[in-house]
Amino acid sequence: MLKSKKQLRKLSLVSLVTAFSVSIIGCSAGSGGGTAPQGDKQPTATSNEPFRITMMNQSVLAEPPRPDDPIIKAIEKHTNTKLEIQWVPGSTYDEKLNATVASGGLPMVILVNNKPMPIINAIRAGHFWEIGSYLKDYPNLERAMNKDVLRNTAVDGKNYYMFRSRSLIGDGMIYRTDWLEALGLKPPTTVDELYNVIKAYTLNDPDKNGKNDTLGIGEEMSIRGFKFIMAAYGGGNEYDIKDGKLIPTAFSKEYMDTMNFYRKLYQEKLINLDFAITTRVKNIDNVNKGLYGLRLGDPDFITRHSELFKINPKAELDVSSTLSGPKGTKVLMDNGWSGAFLIPKQSVKSEAELRKILAYFDKLSDETGQNIFEWGIQGVHYSVDNGKAKRTPEQDTKYASEVIHLQQALQVADGSRAMPGEFDKYTTKYKAAKKAVEKNLVINPAAAYITPTLVSKGSELNKIITDGRVKYIMGELDEKGWKDILDKWTKAGGDKVIEELSQEYAKDTNKK
Repeated sequence: MLKSKKQLRKLSLVSLVTAFSVSIIGCSAGSGGGTAPQGDKQPTATSNEPFRITMMNQSVLAEPPRPDDPIIKAIEKHTNTKLEIQWVPGSTYDEKLNATVASGGLPMVILVNNKPMPIINAIRAGHFWEIGSYLKDYPNLERAMNKDVLRNTAVDGKNYYMFRSRSLIGDGMIYRTDWLEALGLKPPTTVDELYNVIKAYTLNDPDKNGKNDTLGIGEEMSIRGFKFIMAAYGGGNEYDIKDGKLIPTAFSKEYMDTMNFYRKLYQEKLINLDFAITTRVKNIDNVNKGLYGLRLGDPDFITRHSELFKINPKAELDVSSTLSGPKGTKVLMDNGWSGAFLIPKQSVKSEAELRKILAYFDKLSDETGQNIFEWGIQGVHYSVDNGKAKRTPEQDTKYASEVIHLQQALQVADGSRAMPGEFDKYTTKYKAAKKAVEKNLVINPAAAYITPTLVSKGSELNKIITDGRVKYIMGELDEKGWKDILDKWTKAGGDKVIEELSQEYAKDTNKK
């Protein structure tokens, strides 16, 4: 019987570690398979020839970047490297990575998404270079990686992940300010005010076209704004610490308060009723079409609404990450990374080569390297005036189409060391929104822990909660029904997750 794509993907993940072992044994035995040793094609230690780095990375574009892309050429010049990047579409990346591993032809650097157990097992089996002990020799790279995130991406207390740094603030409100003005309203700063704005956006014809064709808020299947609302209610980040134990926030009053907020929106038809099957792309598209007045999500996305302004040049957006509640203004800290680079020992066979790769990432993370990603190429994407970078509208457009995707794909730093400059008004807005709450972050106390039950049953347990949450919001479950969902989660292995995570937490607490 033919297996589904999902089943095939699961099988490939299960066999990943075996593939690592087989390919490495084959290379060691001189079988001729896999990637040729890198050393015989590289410049000597005293040579000034560019160091060749092969890489497998993920592309977000329909057409991947060309080898002669001007940004890639600028990176190569700054780092004295020759990059040979295999670009793979994001929709097929994990499958392609598994196939590459199985073939024994790994490049020198691979991108991995998240921390799948096959990769963790391969790390534990010694198939990747540990980089933590080298970071002190590469100060730009070390500075680029947030210490909390470095801890959370560690495996058994050691660092292998060279993660692509992202803002620790991933939540915010993006809303139509021209609609607020038309309705005589102010930007919401509390949950109650947010509800009132959503209701007015839906019922009071904010676009003044005389039609009942607007909706206060659009949501998607992940319920992207759930954590943002829960933080306003004072909730924890994935887990709460109670009596020395790590307890999922799904058991908390704040979680129930947040579900009730969404339930009310659903009952009053102030939210898209098909949210449970709505993709992120469709949700954003409906904002751009002028159908939704508000979206909860990454504040950075305020800069990605060019289609809205093309359709309606009079439209205006603003963004905020500040929503106050009974415990003040809190934002649940995002994981702070999006994918990470690993260095396989199969293709990087010596410490000398490892150090050259680390030196490449270190150069990318210095001021000049960050300028390339943050601003682009001088004279093309920006100019300099009194020591500050600035862009014309045309350069903004060129930067968005030519630089941002490579910044997201290749940069490991967060851009904070790039030269100061004048940003467009929307970039200025989202940066200000994030800065306003950067000292109000709530961490996930369990983020660093990998436990057997969480690995083996994590997806199943998460589905129990997320499916139950949707049913509660849609009115298919009452409070007793939600308690039954929590009981089901506990009996399906959730009790073991709590036990194992709490043991890991206790070990860390005792070390301090």
